[in-house]
Order: sequence, then C-alpha cells, then structure tokens
Amino acid sequence: FESKAKLLHSLLQQLTVDQTETAEDILSKIVLILQYDVILHPYQFFIKRQCYTEESSCKDDSTTTLSSTTSSSIMESLPYFDTDLVKRKASKLLAAHLALIRQKVKSVLVEIAGTTASALGQIRQSLYDKTDGIECMELLSQCSSVTTWEEALQGMVDSHVVLSHGTSSFTTTTTTTTTRSSDGTVSTSLSQQQGQGLSQQRKFSLWSALFSNTFSSLVHSLLTTSFHSVHSQVVSTLRTSLANAPPLSSILPHEAYRNTLKIATELDAMLLRVSDDAHELLVHAEERVESERRLRQSLYVQTCEIMGRLLCELRRMLSTTTSSGTSSAAAAEATKAFIVGRLCYLLKFRLTSLPTLLDAQSSPAMLAAATSASTTSSSATGANATATTASSSAMISILELQSAFDLADDNEDGLITFEEAMEASDSAFSGTQFHGAQMVRETLLLTSDDTTTTGAAAAGGTTTDGTGSGDANATELDAPRNVTLEELALLSARGLRHESHGPQSALGTIQKSLNDIIYQCFTTWSHVALQDCNDSFTMEVQQQFVATQIQSSSSSSSSSGT
Repeated sequence: FESKAKLLHSLLQQLTVDQTETAEDILSKIVLILQYDVILHPYQFFIKRQCYTEESSCKDDSTTTLSSTTSSSIMESLPYFDTDLVKRKASKLLAAHLALIRQKVKSVLVEIAGTTASALGQIRQSLYDKTDGIECMELLSQCSSVTTWEEALQGMVDSHVVLSHGTSSFTTTTTTTTTRSSDGTVSTSLSQQQGQGLSQQRKFSLWSALFSNTFSSLVHSLLTTSFHSVHSQVVSTLRTSLANAPPLSSILPHEAYRNTLKIATELDAMLLRVSDDAHELLVHAEERVESERRLRQSLYVQTCEIMGRLLCELRRMLSTTTSSGTSSAAAAEATKAFIVGRLCYLLKFRLTSLPTLLDAQSSPAMLAAATSASTTSSSATGANATATTASSSAMISILELQSAFDLADDNEDGLITFEEAMEASDSAFSGTQFHGAQMVRETLLLTSDDTTTTGAAAAGGTTTDGTGSGDANATELDAPRNVTLEELALLSARGLRHESHGPQSALGTIQKSLNDIIYQCFTTWSHVALQDCNDSFTMEVQQQFVATQIQSSSSSSSSSGT
C-alpha cells in the first residue's frame, strides 16, 4: 500500500494544468491502480489467498490459473493477514487519496472546460467507461477467477473509515446533496438511490468518489462562463452602437430598428446555442435523467442571472449623465434612450428561447419539490421524507425578498445600492444554506474593489466629458450602482421560489423590468424630441398673448381720449 501511495503521488505530480493533453492518460492510470492494485488484487492475495498469473486474460473467458500445487506453495510462503486490518489499511489509503485526487482532477478539468465543452464531454465519457462502464465492470469481474468486483469492494472498502476522512461525495445517500443547491445543482443523487436499497457497500464506486460531483459542478461553471461571454458580447455590441449613433436630429428610425433587432436576434441565437451545445455535450446516456435535470436547473438559474445583469445594465445606462446641461447633451441622452428603448421593446418579443429556458418545471424549487415527493413515496421511513421536504423549503419567496428590499430602500424610490442589496440578500437568506451577499457579488460580477466604492458611486453619480450622441465615454462605472427588486429577484434565482406563472414568475419579472425601462426610455426621448416644438409653441403663445395685451391697451387708450 505504501508503494502504491508513492506511485499515486508521482502520477498526481504529473497531473498539471500545463499538460492537459495528457490528463486523460494519467487519470486512467490512477483509476487502474485504485481498481487493481488497491482493491481487487490485494483482496485476492491477502484475503482470498489466491494467485493470478501474467497469462491470465482479462479480455475473454479463457482465464488460465496456476495449478493448485503451485498456488498453495506460494500462499504458504506468505503469512496470514487479518482481514479487518487489510480492509482498514485499504480504506485509509482510499480516504487519504480520494480527496487529493479530486482536488487535482478539478483543477485540471476546469482548465479543460475553459477551452471547449466538447473536450470536457469526451474526457467525461472516457472516465465513466473506465470506472462504472458496463464493459469495465465485466472486465474487472473476469480478471479474477476467484472473486468478483462487488465482492472485492465489500471486502476492501470500509465506508465508515472513508466517510470519516471527508469523502462523502462518493455516496448517494442523504438529503445533503439537495441542500447544497447554491451552485445550481440540486438533487444530484437522491433519485439514484431509489430502488437500490440502502447498502453502503453497493453505493461505493470510483466514478462517484472521484468524478461525478466534480463534473456536475463543472457543468455549472462551464455554463457560467458561456453566459458571461454572451453578456459581454451583447453589452459590447450595444455600447458600440451607442457610440456610433448619429445625432438625434439625424437618426433614422429604420436604422435604429435594424441595429437593435440584430442585437436582440443575436442574443436569442446565443442563448439557444448555449442550451443546445450543453444538451448535446453535457447530458450523458448513463445518467441521462439526473444529468438532464441538473442541466435544466443550471440553465434556468444562469438565464435568470444573465437577464438580471442585462436588465440592470440597460437601466443603469440611462442613468449616466454628462456634466454639461446643454441641448446637445440632452440630445445625446435622448438618442441613447431611443436605442435602448427600441432594444428592450424587441427583447419582449424576440427572445423565443426564454419560455424554454425558464420553464417553471426546471426551477430549483420545482425540481427540489419533485425530488422530495419521489423520495417520500419510495422511502420506508418518515425521517428521510421530512428532511428532503425541509430542504426544498429552504428557498425563500419573493415576498420575503421584498421585505428585506423595502427595509433597505430608505427613500422608497424602488432602488437600492449594490452594498444595500448584499445586506438585504444576507438578511433575506438568513437561516438557509445560501449566502446572499456572495450571491449578489457573483451574479453582478463584482470584485472587492467594486463593493468598497459602491456607496460613493451610487450617491453622487459621476461626471464625464463625453458629448457624442452615444456618450461613448460613459462607462459602466459612471452609472449609479443600484438594483431594483425585479433585478434582485432574477439575480437571486438560485435560492428564490419564483411563481410558476404570472407577474412573479421569472418570465413575468423580466417582462415587468423591460416595460419599466421602455417607459423610462420613451418618456426621455419624447420629451427631448418634442422640445423644439414645445419651445416654439410656447413662444408663439407668449407672442400672441403680448400682442393681445398691446392691442387691448391701445383700444383702451383711444376710447379714453375720445
């Protein structure tokens, strides 16, 4: 066991983020060592006291063994080993190395996931085939004529020893996997235990121990990266369009419509592409039900978050003001409001992917409730059902979030700063497994430097010298750093129970936010667009009033003279 531990450390040192192309080969070697040199062969040698030869074939049924005389002579040369001691040593070796291997594996897979989802899907399939695949299980059982793989697991793996070293991620048992849904992966293993019994030994597998939860978290991380990219592209395109927009007097409505329609269409296409790629690469045949459930939930959460960020960005763009109060600055603001308003209006109808991505049945609350119901019906005890039901109720409602929001909104203008939003979220999610401040910070892509300057930026705004029609110099930092209740509800989708339909559903929240931005945009634009006509009308009225007064005064003077 000591020699195998040294070999494992040697392989782990070769497993670096700089050599991701060899990661699959190294991981395959690690899996083989754990399967054969730590579990199968030690059980055969030290507990069953049987030999194998190099000529033994693990690829077909023609397995040759040593003669009984030779085998007996070899075994007689070895001392008798205490079976409990062998099992304890093997379990301690697994407990000491599984967590280390998982940590190394995750760092390498994160690097692979950053390049392409296809590579991640391929290495996932390869590792599954080599750990829990049907052919792998058959091969492990055929390699020994005296034992099976399941028997070796029961004889060599003590789940209590392994669990005591913090490697509970490889078992599919209690409701703790449901309560850890803050990363968007609720109920990762509850459905797997249905109909399998509660045997601890039956549930151990190298796939679950090393890779299953790691790949589940990477799916969410991969989607996070993809959605961040979509957000950046949309905002960058919009800012470019604003910077290149002509003055208000020269802007052509059909050009504004064409440009904003392109942005809305590209956003919808990118959301569909991310969803289709994820379903193609990250839903696996062996765990289709469970992996598809995780993916649908992650897509729901990520879509809510990207829409919350985008809506917050669009609304705050309208709040960037220039230091000059001239008519040219007002015209620039009107141009920006006109373009942003057009875009928001098109987003209401052109995002055809939202009804699918934001299906109420894919929300974390609905999936947690469904898992709880299925577990309750299949559970023989009431304690497990009570625990899972409690886990599904750990999420908060929109009313609870609104109460915390209203307390933070001192001036009752419907806006709170980023810092106040983090405090309100912490208050709303207190007593749950979610960290409200961290959730807001992550979904708004804030850093520690951002949060320290939130109060100053929100209180006084900023000044820029940009006088172009699109106010290109007004960056994201120039806007007041605040959020609305609807935006905060979308950003908190991980732990919020949205309604299945209506204005408090995810779709309804997005529509309400878009309507508010549209109203603000066209109010600003119409005020500036009609300003010249209004001024001309006012001047004409004043002139007419003055002329009427002069005429009346002249008439009075002539009549008095007479």
